[in-house]
Amino acid sequence: MDKASWSRETKKIFNGILLFSLAWIVYGILSPIESLFSGIGTLASFSDTPDPMGGAGTTLSIIVYLLLAGIGVGYILTIVGLGKFRTILEAADGKAIGSVRTAFILALVAVVLDYLPFIPGIIGGIVYLIAVILLLVGYGKLKDSSTFPGSKGATVLFIAMILIIVGWVLDFIPLVGDWLDAVLTIIAYIMTLSGWNKIKNAAV
Repeated sequence: MDKASWSRETKKIFNGILLFSLAWIVYGILSPIESLFSGIGTLASFSDTPDPMGGAGTTLSIIVYLLLAGIGVGYILTIVGLGKFRTILEAADGKAIGSVRTAFILALVAVVLDYLPFIPGIIGGIVYLIAVILLLVGYGKLKDSSTFPGSKGATVLFIAMILIIVGWVLDFIPLVGDWLDAVLTIIAYIMTLSGWNKIKNAAV
């Protein structure tokens, strides 16, 4: 296997995942604040008074939209990288990466569906869950592969997907479910970066 090709393609995947992971985390922090500012601005307009947030609300809205764009770009970079990466692997490993690539495509579709006002939120959630299951299957095959040099990294990725599923289940718990899901999701994103970093630096 060509070490240069391995390094080049896995670096693209890692950079894409880094971009959308960081964008997701910052978006998760700023989006509720932006919604609060927007609500205050709307109330001010109804009462015919100046917006107490001033330009801060507008600036924050722009940042939130830029973060959403960063998430989309990160997904696209990852999908493109995975498409090229699978062509340099053994057939079985390439097929597993193909499943991972399909999962990222579905995850991107889920993100888009989540922001379409005429689509029920549960649909995006179901698509995302299917994507996570595909990732679990793909990473599971890679971690057990004797021909995939990054099997240790795939093991980390496999565990990260389990955490996301556990978080999704815990999200149904009243009051604390959202917080538990958020914590596990952030841990899973960090583990995903760690896993792909291990794959990127694997001995080929």
